[in-house]
Amino acid sequence: MAFHFDPITGTDEIFNNPEYINDSVIFNSIESARTEKNYHLYSDHKNVIISTSQKGQRVWIWTSSSIKDDTGKLIDICRFLCECRIPKVEIYVKPEVAGHLSDLYSLASLDINYFVKDEFSLAVFTYCGDGITAGASKPAEDEKIIRIDQNNPQHVKFVTDFYTDCKDEFRWNDKFDRKLQEYLHMELYALIKNNKMIANAAIGSRTEKFIRIKSIAVLQSERRKGYGYKMCAFAVNKIKETDLTPMLYAHVGNTAAMALWKKASFQLTDKLCLLKIDDPQS
Repeated sequence: MAFHFDPITGTDEIFNNPEYINDSVIFNSIESARTEKNYHLYSDHKNVIISTSQKGQRVWIWTSSSIKDDTGKLIDICRFLCECRIPKVEIYVKPEVAGHLSDLYSLASLDINYFVKDEFSLAVFTYCGDGITAGASKPAEDEKIIRIDQNNPQHVKFVTDFYTDCKDEFRWNDKFDRKLQEYLHMELYALIKNNKMIANAAIGSRTEKFIRIKSIAVLQSERRKGYGYKMCAFAVNKIKETDLTPMLYAHVGNTAAMALWKKASFQLTDKLCLLKIDDPQS
């Protein structure tokens, strides 16, 4: 084979590359993949590809800035993805790379077509303010914000009840228990009112420069009351205590979320295209 991607671990020296460390896009799954068992990491020491052992899962690609003009290397990536034999593969990749992939699959003599699912492409937002006014994240007299403790039965009930209410909307019916455990293990802050969680903010992975706001969630019945902005402000101020930069993602098609981030002084700094591969064997 002409390509040379080798299995790596989360301690590989590529993760100390300053270009990697300063690229907010890598948070999507590569950072979490470094510590997860169900991910596989591969690298040619300039680029990182990750995939999962589960069928129908997405592949994430981090490429160095020089890769967009390296046709040979991009063809190698295309070939490697085919060798992985991931069924119904969906790829998140930067736009400058996505624009080349269709022609490169042809050059590599691979019978593959793709289309861009733009509504599910990811907009990357980086915080550009000095901090949101403390009053914006201050709970009202009948509210309180707590950090969820997975060992506290009351806190577990708050989280369970909240996501039980949301699971249909989030399409979690077939993976509810797994997602519930995922959120219980996060750095999760809950807005409690009338002894019930009505909104939360999850703070995710970090590098030397960025900390990711993984999600802001509000019960459907409590939306359009300012709770989303309040929890976003709380998360930003919490992260700014560390002197690191908050960043987050939003699906391009989620116009409400896009508007919220811009209101909270986040700037659109990058984009990841979601490519859906047409599998002739499926």
